[in-house]
Amino acid sequence: MDRLILFNILYALMASEGREAVLFGQSAPAMIAAFSRSLGVPSAFPEVWFEIPLLGDPWCDVHALTSIEDARQGLALGEEVCGASRDAFTWFAQQGDSVRQLALSWDTGSGNADVPAIQLLMRKNDVPVTCDFLSAVGRSDAVDAYRSFVQSLPDEWFACYAGVFPERPGHNLRVECVPSHDMQRAYAEDAALLGRHLRQVGPSWVDDSLVALCQELAALPFQLEFQFDVNAQGRAEGAFSASVRFACPPGEPGYESFGMDGTAAELMTKLQDRGLVDGRWQALADVAFAKRVARGDGGVLLSAYPAFVKLRWRDGALLDAKAYVIGGAQ
Repeated sequence: MDRLILFNILYALMASEGREAVLFGQSAPAMIAAFSRSLGVPSAFPEVWFEIPLLGDPWCDVHALTSIEDARQGLALGEEVCGASRDAFTWFAQQGDSVRQLALSWDTGSGNADVPAIQLLMRKNDVPVTCDFLSAVGRSDAVDAYRSFVQSLPDEWFACYAGVFPERPGHNLRVECVPSHDMQRAYAEDAALLGRHLRQVGPSWVDDSLVALCQELAALPFQLEFQFDVNAQGRAEGAFSASVRFACPPGEPGYESFGMDGTAAELMTKLQDRGLVDGRWQALADVAFAKRVARGDGGVLLSAYPAFVKLRWRDGALLDAKAYVIGGAQ
């Protein structure tokens, strides 16, 4: 079955029973166009992330992630995969085991599927490889900034991805960092330690209220992550995000999945009480499914699960919250 057909089925199941109007708005045509421009390997279905705001008008951005294992099997770059995206796939397929996935991220919520952000997701810290990636997608100007930024990270932080908009003007390096499990537990017990590390790495406007909310997140049975916009001098500035990752099937020891009767629902209720989300978050639980559909002589398992909730600050102000739903076909 054609991967574009599978994507349409996946989306239709997620958006059924009125969820399109609540969660996705009018983003479907742009998402379909973006997905078709994200297929760099012959047959594998990429991991798909749907980025959904939890306040204001509904829309959805889409992210398509190709694994290094699939890329090593060979590329199939149609004419719709062009520019920096094409360069990224060509570079990625030649990499070793320190890399995990290549992501094309599209601002489809605005109805735009012109050029994506391109992100490299890592299995382990490998600064030279990440710098080589930045050069390969035409952003060698970000190499020194990345090197400088990661040198500022605490020892138990992992820079799990770096991304840029190669075909947009301006400096737009973004880096995601994951504290170790033990460090996250330490943050839950010690606000001073968390504050010291966030001020060491983060933007100059980090304050006690931000630290307090991040400590609340650290105490939850979900994996904590931080995202930074990095300037040309290698310092974090502009937007900062903190997110929690829920366990997805088949499960992860020590972490909970998203559900209406657990810690995730308690977190979302608190965020709603603070005015950061509205009631649409309750539809996220209904997005989750696993369904086998016929495909040739066999079948394919389609699935979707809420995977992240992210809080975003800019210049000291807590702006909003977003959810990320992971979808796939196996």
